[in-house]
Amino acid sequence: MDGFSKFITEYKKSDIIYKEGDLQEHFFIINKGKVQVKFEEKDLILITLSKGDFFGEDSLLADQLAHYTIEAIEDSKIIKIPVPSLSDMMKKNKDISLKILKKLSEKNTKTVDSLVMMQNRQKIDLGEEGLPETPEIENEELTAEKLNPGLKVYLVIQRSNRVVQLTKNSTSIGRRDYTTGFVPDVDLTKEDEEKYISRKHSSISFSDDVFYISEEPGAVNGTFLNGNKLNTGVKYELNNGDEITLCHLNMIFKF
Repeated sequence: MDGFSKFITEYKKSDIIYKEGDLQEHFFIINKGKVQVKFEEKDLILITLSKGDFFGEDSLLADQLAHYTIEAIEDSKIIKIPVPSLSDMMKKNKDISLKILKKLSEKNTKTVDSLVMMQNRQKIDLGEEGLPETPEIENEELTAEKLNPGLKVYLVIQRSNRVVQLTKNSTSIGRRDYTTGFVPDVDLTKEDEEKYISRKHSSISFSDDVFYISEEPGAVNGTFLNGNKLNTGVKYELNNGDEITLCHLNMIFKF
């Protein structure tokens, strides 16, 4: 990154780097910090990018307007390269071109995964239409797993400001496993770019009118309730407004 140092620009948390519709004239590489790629008009967060990720690739096309809004979610140092300078670098150094292609491919994969997740959530929100049919013999079991519809229970994930409603008596929290296909009820894959959170990290359960949180066996990097580390496999009572921390990721429990 030494050759890019003269292009470093600093952004504060909540700074808008560029908006949808802005003319694209620069290519960006994150040197430190994190940004969100989002559709501002729809208030829709698409993906989070961190150190080493690129954005602004639309600038490689002449007179191209930005498709997304980019917002810094941490104080960040970002390499902002004018397109003519980037073109010169790519012509002189093939390694730079290959790195850019690889990173853009990774970003495209993240974006597609994010869109698929959103589409699946939308199908679930719409109800049974569009979902696979469930054999009638399992209906009673599925109904028994669900919380009373009158209970409105949420997790507010602070890093992304995403709000997740809990609908089951037992809710798994963690990261998806692309190898086995496992997806937890609360999937923190997008928020946990560093991959510190375990795939089956913790769970929230409801019994006898009380909510509990427990850490799953094999989870690493810790689970904390209001700053206190939990012992694996032990249930701890949850109250409205409690702060749950998985490794470094904070969530607020609301009901």
